[in-house]
Amino acid sequence: MGKDYLLQVQNVTKRYGDKIALNDFSMDICPGEIVALIGENGAGKTTLLNIICGYSKPSAGQVQYKGKNIVANPLIIREFGILIEPQFLDYISAEENLRLLSQLTNLKQDTRIKELLEMTELYSSRKKKVKEFSFGMKQRLGLCQCLLTEVGFLILDEPFVGLDPIGKELFKQTILDMAHKQNVPVLFSSHDLDDVDEICDRVVMISKGNKQLDQPLEHKQTYTVKIERTISADIKQSLLEKCSDLRFFEDKIMFQDETLIIDIQKILLQKGYYICGFSVQKNNLKSLFGMEG
Repeated sequence: MGKDYLLQVQNVTKRYGDKIALNDFSMDICPGEIVALIGENGAGKTTLLNIICGYSKPSAGQVQYKGKNIVANPLIIREFGILIEPQFLDYISAEENLRLLSQLTNLKQDTRIKELLEMTELYSSRKKKVKEFSFGMKQRLGLCQCLLTEVGFLILDEPFVGLDPIGKELFKQTILDMAHKQNVPVLFSSHDLDDVDEICDRVVMISKGNKQLDQPLEHKQTYTVKIERTISADIKQSLLEKCSDLRFFEDKIMFQDETLIIDIQKILLQKGYYICGFSVQKNNLKSLFGMEG
C-alpha cells in the first residue's frame, strides 16, 4: 500500500495450552496514528499489547518495529512508553519513584519530572507516599513513568479506567498531543466506546482472539432535512442531479456534506416542498455498532 508503517503485527497467534488467546492476528500502525483496541474482557487485547511490548512471546507470527523483529531485538522496547499495570514502590513518594526510575535509565530528569507531575496535576502530591494515592492518581503517575524518557511509540492498556473526568481529559489531551504534534503513534485499549470515539483515528476490534474490525473512524455528521410530505421520484431526480451523496427515507433527506444544505433548500422551495424539520447527528462508534448514541 506504500504506507510508512512503524509497527507491524504479522499473523500473530498466542496459545496457552489448549486455549488460543490470539488467532492469526495482523495489524499495522503508522506514525502519528491513534489506534483504539476494543473488545470485551478476555478478548485478547492485553495479550496483544504484552506481545507488542515483548513481555510475552508469540506462539506463531512476529511483531516488527521499524522493520526489526521485537523478539530478536529486545532493546528496541526502550523506545516505547508503556502503561500496562504500572508498578511503584508504595512506601516512597511519587517524586522519588520517578527519580529512582530516571537513575535506572542513567538520565538526570529533574526538569522532566517536574513537568510531568505538573502536567498530570500531581505536583502538589509529589511528596506523598504512593500507598496513599487513589487508583486514578496511580494511573496518572503511570503516565508520568511511561513519558519519562523520549518515546517513539505509546502503548496504554485501559488508560481511562478509574480516572475522574478531569483525569480523563488530561489523558486524552496527552494522547492527542503526542500523536498529532510529535507524530508518535498511540495504541490504547478500552472498553468505553465514548472515550475511544473522542480521540481515535482508527478502531480495531478483537473478539475471542480474532480480529473482527479494523477501520478508520471518520468524525462526520449526518444532516437530516424533514419535509411535509413523502418525496416524489421527480424531486429525488432533481436533488440527485445537483447533489450526489443523498439518502432518502419517506419524508426525509439525509446527507453528510454541510455545503449541500443551501442547494437542497432551493430545489425544495422551487418545487413547492416546505421544510418542517432539520437535525444534525454526530456519527460515532455506537452508531457503527448499531447501538443508541
